[in-house]
Amino acid sequence: MSKNILVTGSSGLIGGIILKHNSNNNLFGLDVAPSLYPNHEISDISNSKKLENIFLKNNIEVVVHLAGKTSVNGTWNELIGNNFDGTANIFEASKNSGVDKVIFASSNHAVGLFENDNPYKHIISGNYEDVKAYDLIKSNCELRPDSLYGVSKAFGENIGRYYYETFGLKSACLRIGSVRPVDTPIEGNFNRFFSTWCSHKDISGLIEACINSEKIGFNIFYGVSDNKWKIWDISDQQELLNFHPESNAEIFRKQNN
Repeated sequence: MSKNILVTGSSGLIGGIILKHNSNNNLFGLDVAPSLYPNHEISDISNSKKLENIFLKNNIEVVVHLAGKTSVNGTWNELIGNNFDGTANIFEASKNSGVDKVIFASSNHAVGLFENDNPYKHIISGNYEDVKAYDLIKSNCELRPDSLYGVSKAFGENIGRYYYETFGLKSACLRIGSVRPVDTPIEGNFNRFFSTWCSHKDISGLIEACINSEKIGFNIFYGVSDNKWKIWDISDQQELLNFHPESNAEIFRKQNN
């Protein structure tokens, strides 16, 4: 059965990917810039009451919250409006308007400091000869943000937990890896993407699986393809979402050699 889904930040990269790969849901876009969504609201996320009215008017059942400052080098002043206040407004408006579920675009940068530790440091640097068997980083690991941007995403995860445990608003927080405009992990000599890359098909599939799953309460998932050298654990997605990513960055490495 189709659902009414509102996507904030709909004019961005992942917003466009969702639209392209949408199966049968009724999509509504919300952004300060126009998008290709058939139903689109020009709005920021600075006013929770305005958002609440938009959600009610369109009978929104699920909010996919992508809007926000995306620079890992963002300053506090650049991040506080959208990534902190705006995210809080999304959850408050969702609670007040009867939204069933929020899918929050968190980031791998909420746990990015794990990459300072071996073997993960070796892996993202492409020094695979120094890597023995290793444990994948689980979704219930401690938060280790690597930047103020990462802090803002950790905040979003925590406010999602608060709204679920206090008000029953379901949420899935996606620690998204590297989704590229050109759907490939090949970019210069940047070895990290062979670990962190997430294909367009896999990120859209993960989001749709979160929309459709009846097992979501408060959950955290990694948005990454099934790469040979991934460092994040995706094993819980099959059980909770009936989803497993299909892409593998290693195929592109072989093609590029």
